[in-house]
Amino acid sequence: MSGGELREQEVTLAGVPALAAFAGTAPPFGGTDGRGTPTVEGEPATAAERGTVLLLHGLTASKEVQRTEAHSLARHGYLAVTLDAVAHGARLDPDFAARFTSARGERSFFELVQQGAAELPAVIDALGALGWVRPGRLGACGISMGGITLFGAITARCPLDAVVTIVASPRWRQVEPSPHEQLDRYFPTPLFMQTASDDATVSPFAARGLHRALVPRYATAPDRLRYLEHADEGHMMSAAAWQRTWGETLAWFDRFLRVPPA
Repeated sequence: MSGGELREQEVTLAGVPALAAFAGTAPPFGGTDGRGTPTVEGEPATAAERGTVLLLHGLTASKEVQRTEAHSLARHGYLAVTLDAVAHGARLDPDFAARFTSARGERSFFELVQQGAAELPAVIDALGALGWVRPGRLGACGISMGGITLFGAITARCPLDAVVTIVASPRWRQVEPSPHEQLDRYFPTPLFMQTASDDATVSPFAARGLHRALVPRYATAPDRLRYLEHADEGHMMSAAAWQRTWGETLAWFDRFLRVPPA
């Protein structure tokens, strides 16, 4: 755990508005970056020595909405980078409401997640150019629409070292092929899916089925695949359930991003 002062920095990554959160602590690996250059205490690149986690928010939200989770990751020693989704936040589409009328809402939604998944590799490249990510230490957590986007990113071979999806479905309607059908594209990415049993907005059915279908494909490394369905919870989880969900999320990143003991 990190006990330093929390800091934030706004940045644009390959055209995507982002908010980085990190703690002002000394680097854990000898005080240098990957090229042997001394790092400065409190820089995002310093936090990236322990791991970088992308945060993808839900529909109609923005990067600022996930500030609590970003700060939690920062206190945990990570560099947290929250992104504004396509047509959201600082790049809000002025026709956003019209795009989500009943007649075209579903099509517009899956256009957004496709575009979001497609732009992630360029975002990661931009992080690399800044020195804000290290090999083997890039995680991503997506909530609702953000998680749906991450299923597409994984099946497109986006270089992610640990993924958590929360109340999200791998089934993309009106898109061929859908991520839930591309079973050979998940392993060996460590994937942890968390759903809610009573979710009337995003049914847990597709994530549950994907987990079942992926089990044989993760047979050589079963610890890299996990599914957890939170009983008696809806899409907007209770405070207690969200606390459990987030604790499980932190533990997943600690396990697979190779964070050293604090």
